[in-house]
Order: sequence, then C-alpha cells, then structure tokens
Amino acid sequence: MNDERERIVAAWTEADTRRALHAADRRATAHSAAIRALIVELALTESIGDKLFDACAALGRLIAEHLGSPTLASATLDQGAQLIGASRAEWVVPARAAVFEGYAAFATEQARREGLAAWEYPRCVVRLSAEQVAISAACPTDDQEELRDWAGRTASLALLHGVRGAIVSGPDRARTTLLDALDLAGIDGVSEDGTPSAITSTR
Repeated sequence: MNDERERIVAAWTEADTRRALHAADRRATAHSAAIRALIVELALTESIGDKLFDACAALGRLIAEHLGSPTLASATLDQGAQLIGASRAEWVVPARAAVFEGYAAFATEQARREGLAAWEYPRCVVRLSAEQVAISAACPTDDQEELRDWAGRTASLALLHGVRGAIVSGPDRARTTLLDALDLAGIDGVSEDGTPSAITSTR
C-alpha cells in the first residue's frame, strides 16, 4: 500500500508541476506532498467521509497560501482521482468542491486581513499639527472585538507618536469605539461634528 501511495503521489505531483501556470503553482505543488499522500491513502482504503473532505479542503488552503492559481485548485483533484483510478467515483465531485472551497476561504480571509492592515496606524492618520491629527475610522469590519483591538492599537501608537488631540471620522460603530480608546489613552478625541467620546461626555 505504501509503495502504491508513493507512486501515485509522485505521479500526481509531477502532473501538476508539468501543468503549472507559473512559479507559485510549482511552489504550492512542491509543498503539498504530505496532504496529497493523506488524500491518496484515504481514497485507496475507501475511507470516504469527513476526513477525506477535510484533507481536500486543506489542500485548497495550502494552494492559496502559496499563491497558487484557481486553475490549479480546480483541476488538481481530478488529476489525483484519475491516477487513483477513481475518476468516476461518487466522492470526486464533493472532494473537488472541498478543495476549491478551502482555496476560496483562505483567499477571502487573506483579502480581509490585507484590508484591515490598510487601516493600521499611521495609514489611517493625517497629521494636522505637531500634536493634532485627523483619523479615518473606516476600518472595514463589523466585528466589535476586531474594532476594539484596532482602536486600542491606533490609540496606543498615536500616544507614542506624541498625539494629544484627534478629529475622528467614519462609520458610527468604528468612530465611537476609537473615540473611547483615545479617551482611555488620554488623547482628546472628537468627532468631525465636535462630539466627544461617550466616556468623556459622562464625566
């Protein structure tokens, strides 16, 4: 069984490498031997179920992590199934879908992380004077915990850079979360319309 598995994995890897669109596809293929071996082993032993589909999803995530192409993610499982001798097996369609779902999930999460990073200090700041800044609180998330973390980092870095006052603009939730964080850091924060943080207004 081990010899057969190794032969299939090697042939599968070689086929994907040969059909690679660019270097990232070759890199993703080169780093995926272990997960391919698991998929082959599960298929050969007819262990068709969540473990196989989870392994397929992990292969998709790995391809996305190494910046492999959607073409590789959508075609690789069919290549593997052909080498296993299971091209017509019922599990191939959901397994192919699992690979691409894993790929898409990682790519979506990566894009979200990059979107959040674009609003990290000092990218969200325009300095108005030595101690005064304008901050855009348009951080692209509705998750309150992520907003609090972002606001805390922004306030801490603003304080570290000598900021004593800030004018904050942006959607209500993000703006008020940042205003509260600025207040806790000892920075005089106000909205564009001059409204202070909820903490300051209750003092």
